[in-house]
Parts: sequence; structure tokens; C-alpha cells
Amino acid sequence: MRSFSIARAVALGGALVALLAFFLPWVTYAQRSFSGAELAATLGPALAAVKGGGIKGLDLGLWAVAFAAALAAALVVVSWSRAADPGEARYRFWAAAAAITGLAFAVLFVASGALGGTPDINFAPAAIRTDNAVKATVAKAIGAGDFVGLGVGVYLAIAGFAVSAVGAILARPARDERVWRTQDYVLLAVLAVVFGAIYWAWLGPYLGIETVLVGVSAQFGQELLFGLWFVSGLLGGYIIRRPGAAFLSETLAAFAEVLLGAPAGPVLIVTGFMQALGPELTFAATGYRRWGWGTMLVAGVAAGVVALPWNWLRLGYFALDPGVMAGLFITRVIAGGLAGLGAKAIGDLVAATGSLNYFALGRERVREV
Repeated sequence: MRSFSIARAVALGGALVALLAFFLPWVTYAQRSFSGAELAATLGPALAAVKGGGIKGLDLGLWAVAFAAALAAALVVVSWSRAADPGEARYRFWAAAAAITGLAFAVLFVASGALGGTPDINFAPAAIRTDNAVKATVAKAIGAGDFVGLGVGVYLAIAGFAVSAVGAILARPARDERVWRTQDYVLLAVLAVVFGAIYWAWLGPYLGIETVLVGVSAQFGQELLFGLWFVSGLLGGYIIRRPGAAFLSETLAAFAEVLLGAPAGPVLIVTGFMQALGPELTFAATGYRRWGWGTMLVAGVAAGVVALPWNWLRLGYFALDPGVMAGLFITRVIAGGLAGLGAKAIGDLVAATGSLNYFALGRERVREV
């Protein structure tokens, strides 16, 4: 049996942080106190609301946060206990999937609080919903206000889930052919600089489309253009083909974009982090062995879908009419798929010149020839 790796420990620790953070908003946190008696007192009204049938969909999602955290932790432990099993990787994959699911729900709760008038959401779409139907009933029942007002628990859950997902992904034991080499790190730096500049320049067309399209159609156009911001992680993962390559390529490109003076500032690093998780999960699910058009298509879609809750929270899209949101979701899927296919096409074109012969993609093409 292999030892409990650092990556597995990180994955388990993140899941436990997310699980503990789930309880924080349910305590009388306004009084800066935390005790079992107060926890029981606050749980009572919440459970009464459940029995009374007054729970909205997002309230059920609150319980999904705890369930996803517990499931992720359990799967990491199973992965450790079966470390010698050739099929052990699937447990870590499902642990990462559970963490991503919990992450999406946690971000949705921040969005539900944002609909209550949270500052710093400065996007004003045309089809704003004026009701508060999506405000969490559990939060109302316990008199806790909105989840942003008591955001410590939610933000800790978000951080815990993100760390857990990354730890589960990177826990895969490195084989000889998967050991990172100097040229891999150099390529990461090159991709970060090149795509950092491209990402920064792409903001112009992205915002400029509002001068061409009117109303909600502008948001559809922007969602289609959004796919370009997924390419760095997809391309880095496709060329290097090692655990963590997609994640590092996308995150470092976002960091470079910040250094180049992107107006949004350091929050873009979080955006890059979220956009990197989908492709990395997809490649990990294949054991970093399948790199065909289908895999890259799924990886691109995953980049868009996994990052969607975070992106839409920042843009204020959760306040749009549900029908508009459904259309934007379909557009996001198309944009992500095109990004995945485009990344593969770019990688293959560059590899055909012989420039990538020292990387996994180039060596594969040489063997085929």
C-alpha cells in the first residue's frame, strides 16, 4: 500500500473544511459565539421550515453542500485504502467530481445572497427578476439574513471544495513518462505570457460587442466569445499531457493577465482557477491517455460549465429570467466545445512543424510517422 500522499491529505483536508464551514452560517455568528446549544437552537426553525414544505430549490442545495463535502472526503479515504488497486484512480476522480458539485452549490448560495442587494455586483442586465423567490428559506427561517452577510462559512466552503478538487486530481502517482521536465515548465511560462496577452486584448472585443448587439442579445454574443478564455488550459494540457498541466496553464495565464493590467484585477486569478478545473478533471478521468477530438470537445465543455457559476455570479447573470439563462447556458456549452476543438487544432498545427518534438504531443506524432 502506498503512503498517504500530500495531495490526498490536501484533498481530504479541503473536504473537511468545506464540511465544517457548512455549519457556520447556522450558528448565532452575529454574537461571535459557537456552541452546541446555540447550534441546536438555530437548527430547530430550519428543520421546522423543512417539515412545513417551505423550502425552495436552493435551500435543498444547502444540504447538497454538506453531502458533497462528506462524499468527497469518504472517496479520498477509499482511494488511500485501495492505493494498490489499479482502478484506484476512479475513486479520486469521483472525489473531485463531488468537490466540484459542492463548489457549484456554494457559489450558487453566494449568488442567492447577491440577489438581495449585495454591493459590488455592478452588471445590470435588461431582464432582471424583481422578486426574491430564490432567496434561501432556511436563511430566513433562522433569521440569519443572506448568505453573503454571513459569508465566512460559504467562502470557506468554496475554498475547501476548490482545494479538495485540485488535491484529488494531482494525487495520481507519477510514472516515469509523467515526471515533469524542464522544457515542460518553460512551455508553461511561454503559454502564460502569450495567452495572458491574448486574454487581456480579448477584453476589447468582448465588451465592444455591446455596441453592436442590443439588449440580452449582447449577453449571448459575449458568452460565445467567452470560450477563448478557456484555450490556454486546454492547449497546455493537450501538449504537455501530465497531471496538473491544464490547471497550471490556465491559472498562470490568468495571473499574467493580471500583471498586464487587466481592469478586473486579482480576482481574475480565481476565474482562471475555476476555468482550469473542468479540463483537468476531464483529462484525469481518461488517465491522461486519451487525446482525441471527443476528449478535447468534452474538456472544452467542462471548462465552460464548471466555471459557469463563478463567471455568472460576477456578471450578475443569476438575476436574469430563467429562459434567458437556459439560452446562455447552451451558448456557453457551444463556446466551450469550440474552445476544446480549437485548442486541439492549434496544437496539431504547431506539432506538425516539429516544434513540439520534445513534448508528449510531438513524440506521439513522431511515433505515428
